[in-house]
Amino acid sequence: MTDHNQKKHHQGGVNPVVAAVTGAVVGAVAVGVAGAAILANDDSRKQVEKAIDKTKDKVDDMKAGVEEKIAEGQEKVKEVVDAVKDSV
Repeated sequence: MTDHNQKKHHQGGVNPVVAAVTGAVVGAVAVGVAGAAILANDDSRKQVEKAIDKTKDKVDDMKAGVEEKIAEGQEKVKEVVDAVKDSV
């Protein structure tokens, strides 16, 4: 039998959603503070700008390569479609 006079033990704690939101806010603030500290220094800012420019160049090169591959694929598909049309 159970004792109805027993106190129920409620575990306290933090709601997981509240914890996640708090963690995200704290992380965002930390990144913002670190970014501001880096950009406050001229040399660091120039290094960041160089890194961003290099990244943009790489992305442009990759984009050109992908566009070239797509064009090649489209040409191959066109050749196959033409071959099928000619055979029918």
